[in-house]
Amino acid sequence: MPTVYTFSRSDNDILQELLRVFSSGRGTAKEQWTLQAEVLVEPVGWDALWKLSKEFCKKFEVRFPCIACVSVTSVDFEELSAQVDVLSVQHEAVSLPENVMDVPLTELWPTVKQREQCVNASSTAEFIDLMRFYYQNIWMPWDDQDDKVLLPNTIEDRMNLWMELHNGSIPNCISRSITLLRNSAINAHEKLRELDSSLCEGDIADEDDSLLPPNYISLCAEMNARLDGLMSKWTLYENPLIREQYLAKARSKWQKHKSKRNVVALWHGGNKTDFENISKFLCSQLTNDHSLSVMVSAEEGLSLEPDEVVICDKEYEIPEMPLSQISFCSFNGATLKATDMRSCLLMLSEDCRIRDLTLHCALVNTVIVMRSGTLHVKNCMLIDDSKSFQSDFAQGIVAMSGADIVLEDCTFENFYSGIVVHKGAKVELRNCLIRKCGVGIQMYSGARVRLDGSALRDCAERCVRCERDAGAGAGGGAL
Repeated sequence: MPTVYTFSRSDNDILQELLRVFSSGRGTAKEQWTLQAEVLVEPVGWDALWKLSKEFCKKFEVRFPCIACVSVTSVDFEELSAQVDVLSVQHEAVSLPENVMDVPLTELWPTVKQREQCVNASSTAEFIDLMRFYYQNIWMPWDDQDDKVLLPNTIEDRMNLWMELHNGSIPNCISRSITLLRNSAINAHEKLRELDSSLCEGDIADEDDSLLPPNYISLCAEMNARLDGLMSKWTLYENPLIREQYLAKARSKWQKHKSKRNVVALWHGGNKTDFENISKFLCSQLTNDHSLSVMVSAEEGLSLEPDEVVICDKEYEIPEMPLSQISFCSFNGATLKATDMRSCLLMLSEDCRIRDLTLHCALVNTVIVMRSGTLHVKNCMLIDDSKSFQSDFAQGIVAMSGADIVLEDCTFENFYSGIVVHKGAKVELRNCLIRKCGVGIQMYSGARVRLDGSALRDCAERCVRCERDAGAGAGGGAL
């Protein structure tokens, strides 16, 4: 893949650049970005990497993430999008249309090397990089409402909140609640957009309510009410004066809550017998040193920052969020799945444990990414049973540098790479089975893997593949 422009900015640099964008104090967020884009973005002829959004991956039925090399044939400044010609795709087996309309500029990374010498790709890339930061971290759905004027002081308040979320000023559990609140608002906004899109596709006349889809009006009212409620909650965090008082109360409550080991049981509900059996199981596992919360929503349960999570249903959808110092187990076996298309099912760090679960890869590229720290996985099945050829790119566990993983009595099935072990990571397999994968274990220089009573079978390319850095010599990796 070609090299792309990257930029290193301090938090204060980002704030000052954002304030310049919104210095006019007139118009919605989108309108103010459009004014700047017309000056700084090349209108045609530049090359870029396109990192497809989940929406485009769904549309083209490819697994997320997916990257393509493209050439921009035109820019729609009003919509902050582009029309592109697809030149090549990262994975040769993936097929995309030759021409794609309405690609958001924020999904494009201009390349350093351009086929057209007259193109000012650097200023285009720098502008898009700033706009991408805004939409990924600062933007809220109500910023683009018709009557909304986004003022510089709002940008400053939100940027200060973002900095506090990332410099440790706000405890992790509260930080996670703020992030989930923003994600919920964005999700509600996306559902409203989907409802509006369904009307456009159906070509329904505005005045003919009888042709509206079932429950359309009630769904719109529900989503708008939810968005209004979330906006009110967001004010508690966005306004710095209110935030300080609110956080003081939240910290006090959190400290009391953390005096005991926090356990969350996830259960959708059931009959009396189910309740009795689950209660008996939980009582056998808990002591007076534990604090138990029974939750329906996995998102709300994980926002409590539990030490342990017990899955009490046969299947549960887990939201996308980084997790650390956490244990997952199940009552009577359970399957964990992603709520929607994303890069991985579980992003873990520090000291984590997983046992007695099936971890499903249908909507993700990787089941577990262990960033650093220790992970013990026992009696688990990691599987990708999707029928699409896109399973060619699926991975079971990825161990990053600093990860120390022990896998015990586990099975990996139908991945392209069962386990990927990067430099500086260690993985030990005890009585495990890896089967029907392209590559059972993918190792890199400086990685260490230990097999104890484990088997690798029916791997299409290699049971174990070790890739050494140039000059690493014979001691690149250890098996």
